[in-house]
Amino acid sequence: MSYKSALSASIVKERLNIPVANQQFAHLLRIHPEQASGQAVFMLHGLMDDASCFHDADTQTGLAYVLAREGYDVYLAELRGRHLDTKSLSNLAFGVEEALVEDLPKLVATMNKTAQLEKQIWIGQGFGSLLLAKYLARNPEKLTNIQTLVHFSPFRESQPTGAVKSFWVNWVHRRGVNLLGKLLGYIPAIKLKLGRSNESLNFYQEALCCLNGTWQSKDNFDYLSEVKKLDWPPSLYFASLHRSWRGSETDARAFMFDLGDHNARLIKLGRRVGNQKNYKRSELCLHETAEQDYYPLLLNWLKELP
Repeated sequence: MSYKSALSASIVKERLNIPVANQQFAHLLRIHPEQASGQAVFMLHGLMDDASCFHDADTQTGLAYVLAREGYDVYLAELRGRHLDTKSLSNLAFGVEEALVEDLPKLVATMNKTAQLEKQIWIGQGFGSLLLAKYLARNPEKLTNIQTLVHFSPFRESQPTGAVKSFWVNWVHRRGVNLLGKLLGYIPAIKLKLGRSNESLNFYQEALCCLNGTWQSKDNFDYLSEVKKLDWPPSLYFASLHRSWRGSETDARAFMFDLGDHNARLIKLGRRVGNQKNYKRSELCLHETAEQDYYPLLLNWLKELP
């Protein structure tokens, strides 16, 4: 079904506030057909981002709506800290481990109260893919319900691809943005035009540690070792070629190899591989031309899975 011709299709949207800890809430946005819904799709945003990386509520466009109009039951997860005022955010004690052991278990459990349990589709964007991999390493039994994983510009350890990227990671993020965050008590991602959501300072700092290659928890859980033991379902990886110095393709491939031997396919996106435009990483699940460029590939992948 073409998503432009299906804009009039009846879609239901529900938003749930999920208590997590310290009177804070994670959020789950469900988008699904008014009639019977199909397979469940669980989608998780990345660093300095929120569920709007997958959908535009005003125009009802984006990958989440495309999937809903195809009959899927779509669940957009938001970790705590999204939409907080700056004072509340600066006082938020929240890091990567809290996301893994508190927020994600409750988000998944809430989804499973209404979703089909079998043949689920899990989609991560950026750092969200790493969080999903870590969560599944701690909860490998969840893999039995997952038919496929889809990753949009995933990364774990930042791969060296040149001086510009080194400057961006080591000086802009590790020093400049981190220092500003310490002064303010939070990361002002919206004003700095680094993302759609301001971020908890502690969460941001712990995410940066992952770029150093560290993939071990505070309780010494060795994620790098554990993920290689898992029987991963068929997985699709998309990497933007926009601003090649960012090395999104290199980072995505390294992330894919970190998960060990599994049925994986890496798709590069950009004009030089025949797409209509060079997609920014932030546009991968939103831009309208994606309907012709690579959403059909994704939809065919999902339909052909056993």
